[in-house]
Amino acid sequence: METSPEQNSRYGYHLWIALISLVVGGFILLAYVLWSAYQDVWAEARSVADSQSELLEARFDSTLRRVDATLEDMAERVPKEALVVEAMPRFRVAIEKDLQRSQRAFPEVAGFRIIAADGNVLYRSGGGDYANLADRSYFKLPKAERGAGIVFSEVITSRITGRATIVAARGVRSPDGVFLGVVSAAIELEYFEALFKSVRLGASGALAIRRSDTHALVVRQPPVVSEINRRLEPSHPIYQRITAGERHGVLEFVAQADGKPRVYGYRVLEHYPFYVVAGLSEEDVMSFWRQRALMIGILGATLLACLLVVMFGLFRAQRREQMVARQLRRNGERLNAAQRIAQLGSWEIQLPSMHVMCSEELYRIFEIPSRESGSRYEEFFAQIHPEDRSIVDKALNDSIASHQPVSLKHRLLMPDGRIKYVLESCETEYGKDGTPLRVIGTSQDVTAQQEMLAQMQLLASAVQYSGEAILITDVDNKIVTINPAFTRLTGYTSEEAVGRNPRFLSAGRTTPEEYERMWRSIAERGFWQGEIWDRRKDGGIYPKWMSISVIRSEDGAIRYHVAHFTDVSSERAAEERLEHLAHHDVLTGLLNRLSLKGRLDQALAAARRDGSRVAVLFVDLDRFKVINDTLGHHVGDELLIEVANRLREGVRDSDVVARVGGDEFVIMLSGVEHTSAVAVVAEKLVFSVGQSYQIEGYDLYSTPSIGIAIYPTDGEDGDVLMKNADAAMYHAKMAGRNNFQFFDAKMNDAALERLNTEHSLRRALANDEFCLYFQPIIDLASNRVASLEALIRWNHPEKGLLLPGKFIGIAEETGLIQPLGEWVLWAACRQLADFSAAGVSGIKMGVNISAIQMRNGNLPLLARGVIEAYDLDAHDLIFEITESVAMEQPTETVRILDLLHAMGISVAIDDFGTGYSSLSYLRMFPINHLKLDRSFVEQIGDEVDGCVISDATIGLAHSLKLKVVAEGVETQAQLDYLRSRGCDMVQGYLFSRPVPADEILAFIRRYNP
Repeated sequence: METSPEQNSRYGYHLWIALISLVVGGFILLAYVLWSAYQDVWAEARSVADSQSELLEARFDSTLRRVDATLEDMAERVPKEALVVEAMPRFRVAIEKDLQRSQRAFPEVAGFRIIAADGNVLYRSGGGDYANLADRSYFKLPKAERGAGIVFSEVITSRITGRATIVAARGVRSPDGVFLGVVSAAIELEYFEALFKSVRLGASGALAIRRSDTHALVVRQPPVVSEINRRLEPSHPIYQRITAGERHGVLEFVAQADGKPRVYGYRVLEHYPFYVVAGLSEEDVMSFWRQRALMIGILGATLLACLLVVMFGLFRAQRREQMVARQLRRNGERLNAAQRIAQLGSWEIQLPSMHVMCSEELYRIFEIPSRESGSRYEEFFAQIHPEDRSIVDKALNDSIASHQPVSLKHRLLMPDGRIKYVLESCETEYGKDGTPLRVIGTSQDVTAQQEMLAQMQLLASAVQYSGEAILITDVDNKIVTINPAFTRLTGYTSEEAVGRNPRFLSAGRTTPEEYERMWRSIAERGFWQGEIWDRRKDGGIYPKWMSISVIRSEDGAIRYHVAHFTDVSSERAAEERLEHLAHHDVLTGLLNRLSLKGRLDQALAAARRDGSRVAVLFVDLDRFKVINDTLGHHVGDELLIEVANRLREGVRDSDVVARVGGDEFVIMLSGVEHTSAVAVVAEKLVFSVGQSYQIEGYDLYSTPSIGIAIYPTDGEDGDVLMKNADAAMYHAKMAGRNNFQFFDAKMNDAALERLNTEHSLRRALANDEFCLYFQPIIDLASNRVASLEALIRWNHPEKGLLLPGKFIGIAEETGLIQPLGEWVLWAACRQLADFSAAGVSGIKMGVNISAIQMRNGNLPLLARGVIEAYDLDAHDLIFEITESVAMEQPTETVRILDLLHAMGISVAIDDFGTGYSSLSYLRMFPINHLKLDRSFVEQIGDEVDGCVISDATIGLAHSLKLKVVAEGVETQAQLDYLRSRGCDMVQGYLFSRPVPADEILAFIRRYNP
């Protein structure tokens, strides 16, 4: 009886369930056997460890009992009068012979000794010195305690053999209890090491004897010399068990001596302060278990494999039977369905009666009522289009006459006027005598194919004359046809393209992933459009916009791919330019602020996922505005381009460099592991950017100030990180520029303080909050006040009197230094006029000139206006400029100073020695004074370098016919030294602090009577 597919399926399921259950059961059984073996091995290991410790305890206890009995016997037998030093010569020979006889019975004893009450060795065997042993613990204890019994020493080095030894000793007392001395035996531990080696505990086993009172190690196999006499930690399991009163047991722990895990058996000696330990290593135990497990595993796997092979063979046989039965049934179904699907009817015409027997499909094609008995040939012939009947009749007769098969396509005319196309194929069967018996054939409805052919012809014309390039590929993606526009665009003719895969057109710019997405879209949606890059025959590459659609068969399978495309080079070029402009800085090509924000958000999102860190470096160029304003914007632009290149070269390709302002750049470092790595990058950038730039013949310098903020410690989002990095950058500028600073929370307070100071500074000039203080400069030759230095102070409405260090730096950065410097000049000159009106004359006024005032170019004009306004003598003014300001633009500095010199204004180089100077320019400058910086004056008397620099500066100034003013003189020793070196003038707290105008006026009158 044939089984149904459902029955076969259930049979297959049951067979698989049985097979899987068998396999799972086999694995469970195997696991149980291995687990049992594992338990047995460890149980056996515990038993062995316990038995070995018991055996070792018995042997060691036996040895100690013999030694104890011998010592006790010696203590009884030794003559009490022999324990006196004076009697030693009389008894030595006899007693030492007796000791030698006793020693021969103890291979483990290195020698016996009899020690007098004062600790001197009187009698000995086995060698050694007659030394005094009163300091030994095994002597002190029997002496101190009358009932001490036998005592044992710690492990010591034998004076007899030089080997590790423990000493057993018993006290000797008179009948009335007087201590007379000690008898002792030196037990060599080497004997026990040899005994240990005979015990079989595996390659990594361990045996040990320890003191039960101190838990110190006495002897161990394998030996570990550094552990001898070392005590166990109170947390050790054996320590805790024995302390709790347990006398024997089995434990598993890691050895203190070598760190190996073992199972240990331990036993405490009943009469002596020792316990023994025998241990089997986990490695040896598991090695034995692995051998047993391997044997069991091999046997189980072999049996299981055999069973699986048998079951699999049975399963395969059953499946083959099922497949044969199913295939036979399906063949019949397929044959019936094939005619319906193919719209193919079969027929047979009996000759010469012309009776037709046919399939149901033929009736459907010809739309004739079905008859089980068949139909006449004329019924079918009447359905043929009148114009094709003669062709059909002739083809049938020719086939019969020629004994050849025939095939033709003709039309059917339906009663409602519809036209059908039918493809007929037939051949004739003949009798033995050659008489035609029947014609057998098929009729296939090809109406749909014919209509499609007509449509294809129309589409072919559209393709041929299309202005877009078109290609068609088959299901294997081989080019079937192309149109002339394809040839015009790519340069390839039909002969060169047909039969090839379109990949020969690829320019290599489209990634495999993009192609994969394209083919997936075609397979799933039957359509794709997008942009890819191709290569023309002449080698030129271009982007093209391509649309691909598919032509499917009736069953939905793809038969052809139709692609049409156009060259979009000009459109993409324009789009790329706009895209680049939208996301990049036009001047440097770096990312702009918009792109930086997107990249930073992406990096922070990734960092949140994987727990990594991101660093933001805010870079600002120091004194860039000076270069830009002095040499022109074109030079400044070239400098920015060079800086951008150095920043790019100083970081990884994966890092982001962006320009966010005029001379401000931001660098984002992702995947940061350590803060030190960020510091290395920042230090590298400080060095690289700070190197000189050769631009249009100028040797330019612009150093960076870098602020660093790190996610997540300094901020959770991009805006906070940027703000904090900016604050750290300002901190770097305040720290002297040309450095980098990491953000900390205090910088926010400093930034807010700076912002408030900037706002207050803008109001201070209008509110007349500034005032001048004056410090006198003393001429050492006349000991009179030669001049004053005007120093600005700020009477802040909330913070009180502020020194210049609190606000001058902010004024320079914000550009407020220009009006502030002009105010100082006007106020100083006004005060000088007031001094003159008060009768004080011959005093010059020194005014500090900022770098911006020097670069502005109108300083001589301003000075002339002030002099004329207050009717001053130009020779009474001294303009002080720092060494660094003078060397920023030496050529321009020379020009301005020449104008001032021509007016009669003196010029002083302030803070000389702290910057860098060119002696050639120094000779060119029309200066009158050099002001030695206070940092060198402070070192006079303390540092040799300070004295040397001061001497060199004074000598240099005098050789150039200049006068020297020493700043910061605070001690008499400094003054005396400078006077001895020929310094011209001094200034400092030794004479006066900076004071208001009324106080300095009183000082001048007192000092210049």
